[in-house]
This record gives sequence, structure tokens and C-alpha cells, in this order.
Amino acid sequence: MVGNSIRARLLVAFCFGALLVIILAVNFTYSLVKKVLYSELDHFLRDKLSYQQIAAAQNGDRIVFRLSEPLLNTLQDPEGEDFFQFRYTDGREIFRSSSLPEGVDLPSVGLIDIDSSQGHDAMISGDAFNDAADDGESSLRVSSASLVPIRCMGTVFEPVSIDQENESLEPIKVHLVVAHNCIEIENVLSNLRSRLLQVGISVSFAVLLITALIVKIAVKPVGLVSKRLNELKIGDGDDLIDLKAVPLELVPIIDRLNDLLTRVAKTIDQERHFTSNAAHELRNPLAALRSQVEVALSSNETSDEEYETLYKIFGLQQHMERIVSSLLLLARLDSGSQTVNLEEFPLANLIRKSWKQFFDKASEKKLKTKWEMVESDVSIESDPVLIGILLSNVFENAVNYTPSDGHLIISSSVTEDSVAITIRNTNPGIKGDEVYNLMRRFGRRNPNFTSNLGHSGIGFSICRRIAYDHLGGQINVDVTYDWFTVTIKFPASVVLGNHYHV
Repeated sequence: MVGNSIRARLLVAFCFGALLVIILAVNFTYSLVKKVLYSELDHFLRDKLSYQQIAAAQNGDRIVFRLSEPLLNTLQDPEGEDFFQFRYTDGREIFRSSSLPEGVDLPSVGLIDIDSSQGHDAMISGDAFNDAADDGESSLRVSSASLVPIRCMGTVFEPVSIDQENESLEPIKVHLVVAHNCIEIENVLSNLRSRLLQVGISVSFAVLLITALIVKIAVKPVGLVSKRLNELKIGDGDDLIDLKAVPLELVPIIDRLNDLLTRVAKTIDQERHFTSNAAHELRNPLAALRSQVEVALSSNETSDEEYETLYKIFGLQQHMERIVSSLLLLARLDSGSQTVNLEEFPLANLIRKSWKQFFDKASEKKLKTKWEMVESDVSIESDPVLIGILLSNVFENAVNYTPSDGHLIISSSVTEDSVAITIRNTNPGIKGDEVYNLMRRFGRRNPNFTSNLGHSGIGFSICRRIAYDHLGGQINVDVTYDWFTVTIKFPASVVLGNHYHV
């Protein structure tokens, strides 16, 4: 199956085209050479036919040949590849060349005017030639083929009468057939075809290599455009593809793509502004709501039923405040106003500190937590605030979604210039194809999944922003049947400590 790439399709098309041209060229050359050779042979046979007619004469009721002995010996050369045969029109033989074995007759061609002096391809028995060679009558031996290809030509004529005494004799019609053994010609043509095929195959390989080079050069701009597309930051309206570096055939496509990217960037920018503005506008009403609920909860006049309702409202208010805080943080991360402040701090201490706020809830769900941390004296140089926010979001996700009595493994490791933190928890039923939704802004396990425990789906989006854009690292999610694993990697200088686990 042909690949979907333009390069593969062009290579296949060029190769098939070159192969077709080579096959046609080989056949055309072969046919042309064969036509020329047989045309020359027909010319030779036609001359020989005329010569033989002139040599034949009628003397009474006999046919004689007016040839000198040397010429007659030449015509009678048993090793020759030329044959002739004189016959009466009724088929009785008059004379034949000595190179034509007994029992082998030349084809009866040229008996009619339209067929006279026209070349014909025919086959005669090759066994008779070998038998004659075995008997010493001829030195002409053919290959093991049972048939010998010949080119023959015939005509019917009336020899000139040389009988001066009896001029009233009725002319005798003679059927003359001349032929040539075409084994050598066919061998030459066969060798020619083989050589042409060999040259064709060599040329095909050369064409393939040249075509591959040409196609590689031709599609290089497409590869550069593809690479540029991968490097584009979606949402940055100024990060577009330069049309000057694009082939003319791709300009309309890239122009439309740039237009689409610009519109997407505007849409994302509008969404960010709306998110930021909405979060700012909600802060004061939420703060006022919290104050009113706290006052009502502290009042002695509040009944138990009212207290329970107010407590639920207070919980919802806190959840909304967390969402607003996350939205504001996301807005700062998107705008780039969140700066990275490098500090030296113990890695293990920061991880445990970030975990502390989720300890009680993990205990309530009876989660079995296992630590695989670097030594407490291992310090790194990075931004503890951003790393703390990142870890808090991942821990919150792990604690909230891990089933009760599940397992949670928190591990970390360092090298000379990087840090890796892994949080692995019992898989709550998430499938591999659902990871993409989790990593999107406001993404959840499933858009139709209702049991999301009151979470907004902003956490992983914040984690991605921090890991990729601010720490220069990456965050990967791996899902198996048993485990949901989040791995955070980012570059950092290890200031103090040993590089091993405990």
C-alpha cells in the first residue's frame, strides 16, 4: 500500500512512469532494429531472387543454369545459410541448394502475384540439418531447437529459352523460393533485447535515485512548513507562518491557515479576558457572601436546620472562591505576568508541605500512602511557589479521585540538572482515550460524566502552564488498568545532597 505522504506518492508515480517509458523504449528500439534488419534481408533476398531467375534457362523441356563453376560452387556451399529451391508449379522439385537437407522443403510462397517477392517468416525442421551434419553431408548444425527460423521469398517465372532449334516449345513456369537462416539474426535480436533490458534496469535504478533526490528537494519546503506548524503556539496571534518561505502551490493553504490561527488567537484572547474579568468581578460578591454566611453561622438564633443549610452554602462559597483563585492564577499564567523567582529549597520538604493540606481527606478515605523520596538534605534551585501550586493541584486530583482504600505512591528523584516527581494512584476507571479531556482547560474525565466531585477541571490546565511555560519542563499522564500516573519533570540545579531514593 502506497504511503499517504506526498514524497512516497511522487516516488511511486515517477518510478512507474520511468518504468513504463523504459519498457516502451526497449520494445520500440527492438522493433525498429528488427524491422531494419529484416528489411535489409528482404532486399538481399529480392536481389538473390532476381539473380537466380536470370541464371535459370529453359533448354527443351529441361531447366538449366547458366552459371560458371565457381559461382555454382558458391551457391552450393553446404555450410551456407542461404537456401533456394526450384520447383515446377505442380510441386515437383527441379533443383535445390546443397545446404538444404533432403526431406526439407521451403515454404510455397510467391505462387500468387500479390505474394510475389514479399518476405515471409517461416519455420523449417532443424533435425534434418543435424542429421545431415552427422552424415557428413553438411557442416551446418543448429541448436537443440526442433525448428529453424527462416526468412523466405518466392516468385513464379518463365525462364528464358536457349533452345534455338525448337522455338515453338511451350514456356515452362518455374516456382523459385529463396530463404535465409535467421538463427543468427534472432540471436542478435535476443542479445539486443537482453542488453536493452539490462540497461533499462540500470537506468531505472539511476532514475529512482535521481527521482528520490529531486523529490526530497522538491518537498523540503513542505517539511519545513510542517516543522513550523509544530512549533507554532496556538493562541499567539503574532506567531504565524511566513509566506515568503512557502512554495507558491501552498500559499493559498497557508494564507487561510494563518487567517484561521489569527481568529483562534483572538477567540482565545477574548476567552482569557472574559475569564480574568469574571474572576475579578466575582471576588467581592463572594467575599461579602462569605462574611454574611459566617455571621449567620456564629449567631445563636440560627436553628439546626438553618445551620445545616448555611454550612452547605459556606462549602459552596469556598469552592467558588477556589475556582476564582484558580481562574486568576490561570489568567496570570496566560498573560505571562506570573514571574519565576528562583530560590534554593529542600525538595522533600516542599513536597510534604504541599501534601499536608490533603492529609486529613486522604485519611478519611483510608488511602494507603507510600513515599519514595530523595533525602531531606537534597536541595534544588527553582521556584517553590509555582512548584507548590503544581503539586497541590496534582495532589488534590489524586486524593479526590482515588477510590476509598486505594493506594497512593509519591516519589521523587534528581539528576545533576533535572527533577522528576511522580504521583501514582489507584486508577478510578479512567481510560487512555480520556486523558486528552483531562488535560484541557475545564476538561474532565468525560463531558457527560456527572460525578466530578464539584471540581472545575482547571487543575491540569494550570499544571501544564506551569510545567511547560514557566518551569521549562513537562507533565505526562500515563494510564493503565491499575494505575493513574502523573510525572512532572523540569530542569533545576541540584545544590546539595545525594542522588538516590530512600
